[in-house]
Amino acid sequence: MCRLYGVTRAGFYAWRSRERSERERQNGKLAERIRSVHRGTDGSPRVYRALEDEGVRASETRVARVLRGHGIKARVATLRYTNPTLKRFFVSARNEQLELDLKAPDQVWVGDITYIKVGGV
Repeated sequence: MCRLYGVTRAGFYAWRSRERSERERQNGKLAERIRSVHRGTDGSPRVYRALEDEGVRASETRVARVLRGHGIKARVATLRYTNPTLKRFFVSARNEQLELDLKAPDQVWVGDITYIKVGGV
């Protein structure tokens, strides 16, 4: 393993027996505070503001890094089709933007919702 990472055996054993750094201990305490504040749907900006309200001094970037490092994630809403016919409708609807037959520039602009077909209706 030492050969794989390019370190000496003595260096590996020294690292393994070494105590955690002050920053790692602070991040551990911060992770505990984050778990107490985190409500399940909060991302790093909300967690940062909640910690700031409690008087914890840590940057938003550090809060995001600790969240990532400890696997704390916000639940994300998923698109649910409460009516099965809606799903069939959206799957079967044609995307007419992809079916345009454009021969020259400036016939359709990005952001056009409605357009006039060239050569008839």
